[in-house]
Amino acid sequence: MDNNVFRDISYGLYIISTKYNERNVGCVINTVSQVTSENPIISFSLNKENYTNEAIKNTKKFAISIISETINNDIIYKFGYYSSKDTDKFEEYKYELCDDIPVITEGICSYLICELIQTIDCETHDLFISRVIDTKKLSSEKEMTYRYYHEVVKGSAPKNAPTYIEVNQEEEQNHKNEGNLANKEFNKYKCIICGYIYDEEVEKVKFEDLPDDWKCPRCGVGKENFIKIP
Repeated sequence: MDNNVFRDISYGLYIISTKYNERNVGCVINTVSQVTSENPIISFSLNKENYTNEAIKNTKKFAISIISETINNDIIYKFGYYSSKDTDKFEEYKYELCDDIPVITEGICSYLICELIQTIDCETHDLFISRVIDTKKLSSEKEMTYRYYHEVVKGSAPKNAPTYIEVNQEEEQNHKNEGNLANKEFNKYKCIICGYIYDEEVEKVKFEDLPDDWKCPRCGVGKENFIKIP
């Protein structure tokens, strides 16, 4: 089965948030879907290992902020690659409280306040069915699609995301070969986990000369998770 076919399905990009154990909790999701209109109900999925999953099951009330194309990309990386269990993701960014729920407002088109109706077990993930009880429009900026995130922002899905597709060895080797054929003095390397680009010309240090314990500055993985790109 060709898993790359799933990339043809259209998605948006969102931040889901709530307050749990006196902490502001949230993460990036991309599987929000409207189920009904007259009595607005939506659905989305979250990995069972995600701390936000646990939080929503307990609080049963949360916000979904619709990300715009103008958002600071650091917000996406912060909410996508760190855990709210040990990180305050909100401290550096603009947000407001709506009925004590923290709602990210920086680089956001609009947001929805929702109540959990039902949770369905989907093996590695849970499907959340929820009723929309309030909405607010924040800007007229264009919403960010998942395709835009991949092709323009050059971002990748974290491993816990329902749309995560592992880069296979053949694809990785092709990137390496293309880089060698380019025969450039400086090369670029891309993190296959979060999409961070290491540019030797900018950093002034060859990637191969970095210490073995060097970590990606965005998601914290090792050098073995980087591939050379043309």
